[in-house]
Amino acid sequence: MKIYLLTAAGVIFLSIIVSLVIPEGKLNKTIVFVMRMACILVLIQPITGIFKLSSVSVDEPLYDYVYICKVYSDNQSEQLEKLLAEEFSEECKCFVEIVHDKGKFKVQSVEVEVNFNNDQKLSEIYAYLEKKGYINITVYAKSY
Repeated sequence: MKIYLLTAAGVIFLSIIVSLVIPEGKLNKTIVFVMRMACILVLIQPITGIFKLSSVSVDEPLYDYVYICKVYSDNQSEQLEKLLAEEFSEECKCFVEIVHDKGKFKVQSVEVEVNFNNDQKLSEIYAYLEKKGYINITVYAKSY
């Protein structure tokens, strides 16, 4: 509201100054008309907000980050499954959780479910994921 009042006062003040400075003649009428139109447009600006056609406000994000994180998480999970299958020759199910934080997508956690119960191999997978830079890693054997 403060910005609106300052803008309205500024346009009216500018209009008065311009109308006092410009010389008499044909150009005077045109400039005075333009300045009056500018004043009217500034004064009716709050009324035009009532007739907004768009329902999107400026404060709402334009992207659905929850959906993007889900798609990104699914893709990362699939790629990690392929990578671990190549590296360890074992089938596993991966769940990579991606979150959007401060304008960046980050890995929140990683879960790896394997079909075998070999503690040494589980430790190797954990160490491998740590070396790759993953955080909040959970590696466990599938229970039957």
